[in-house]
Amino acid sequence: MSKLPENTKRGENPVKLVWLITLLSFSVGVFMVYLVWSTLTGLRTERENLFELLETFNSIQAELESGIAKQKSEVADLLETKIAHDSSKENLRLLNLIGQYRQVVSSHELINSFDRLEQNIKSLFTVKEKLTWWASAYNRTIPRIPPARKKITDSLNRLYETVDQAEGQLRIERAAKIRELRHTPGEINISAINEIAASNVFSLIRRDITDLLQLNDRLHIITEADNLADLKDNKIRTLLARLRLNTQLYAGEKSPVKIKLNSLLDDYERALFGQGYSIDDDHQLINLGHDGEYGLVQDQLKMVAEKNTLRKEAYITYDKIEAALAAISSQTDKIAQYEVTKVENILAQTWRTMVIILLVTSIIYAMLAYEIITAAKLQVKAIEDSNIELEEMASELKKSEERLHRLSQDLFTVQENERKRISLELHDELGQAMAALKLQVGSITRRLGSDSTEDLINVCEEMSKNINQIIENVRRLSRDLSPVVLDDLGLQAAIEYLVNNFSKIYNVEIKYKYKDINHFFNED
Repeated sequence: MSKLPENTKRGENPVKLVWLITLLSFSVGVFMVYLVWSTLTGLRTERENLFELLETFNSIQAELESGIAKQKSEVADLLETKIAHDSSKENLRLLNLIGQYRQVVSSHELINSFDRLEQNIKSLFTVKEKLTWWASAYNRTIPRIPPARKKITDSLNRLYETVDQAEGQLRIERAAKIRELRHTPGEINISAINEIAASNVFSLIRRDITDLLQLNDRLHIITEADNLADLKDNKIRTLLARLRLNTQLYAGEKSPVKIKLNSLLDDYERALFGQGYSIDDDHQLINLGHDGEYGLVQDQLKMVAEKNTLRKEAYITYDKIEAALAAISSQTDKIAQYEVTKVENILAQTWRTMVIILLVTSIIYAMLAYEIITAAKLQVKAIEDSNIELEEMASELKKSEERLHRLSQDLFTVQENERKRISLELHDELGQAMAALKLQVGSITRRLGSDSTEDLINVCEEMSKNINQIIENVRRLSRDLSPVVLDDLGLQAAIEYLVNNFSKIYNVEIKYKYKDINHFFNED
């Protein structure tokens, strides 16, 4: 078979291209699967991180807002003088939440906002501590006002009753004196008349006590400290000075009523201004003692003012906290949006990469398909050329069969000639030798008893030589038909033996050159 042309060799293995494109397809498929898997894994991870981040944001914001709402509720309760339990753990938890929020967001832009939020939360804790102290003081002060007020009212009522009794007694005495004057004959006692006509000081005291009751009622409706001081240092002090003047004992006067009234006024003043109070007439001031109704009312006004101040401070702190939370919430929304955009960008980048890989793979597939088509065309041409060569080989094979047929006929002829040769040798050589041997045996038989032993021995020796010659001829024929050396030593040795034997038999000098040919032929 002749060799294929050079252009055929270029596509002599399209199977390799098919395996190549299959391997490439498998590799691209594996790569695409890996890319899709890694992309989906990355997207899942990014989305899980995003959802976890958003959940963390929402959770912390909700807990933070809940904590701040709880702080607001506690502040509202304190403003209503409801003292809550110890909230130090809640305060610490709120600060820890801010720390967690700061750590989760981890944005440099929000450092100031978190600092402001933490500072405002601490300010709220301070306000709450102030309100706790205020509520405690308020709860201690306010319950003492009603008993003090009752004590004042009781003192004024006792003053009023004492004045009523004194005034009634005075009326009885005046009526008795009038009756006595009416039944006394003679001149009219001017001094007795003047005594009866003298003004009733108890009426003045009754009026002042009534004014004190009214001023005491006003004490509980005043809402400004200046008005309260004016009531104390001007109106109440003036009334008390007038009452003291009206209940003053003159030299040598012994009036149990006035003594009692002064004692009741002392009780009233202590109940109103407190133990250890003093009246400064030079500066027209009343210096308060402790546990007086006026001092309690004054403390109440201060506490109300302090309550308003603390409420305003708490509301301002609330506004600052909400502003800081709004800034943080806005920034966290931006961070969440950035994470969402990053996930979308990763997805878009992955799609672009997959499209590029698809395009490159399509181009490679097109090139390989072109190579396969070209190789197929070359293979078709090579097959056509091979068919022509096969036809030529078939023609040569037919001729070879004819030659083999003639060769087989020649071989048969050679075999027949060899048989004839062997037959002739057996007939001419071996047959004649055996006939001669038969004659010699017959000759010996006839000569037995007549010839001498010596002559018979010579004839037997001659006959023995002929027998040896016959044996040698038989062996030669056997060796010619199937040389033992061929089986034992191989073809090369058998040829050498044949050449040497021929040279000896026919006395012909033969020159023989040989190479080792044993490995060219098998045993058969």
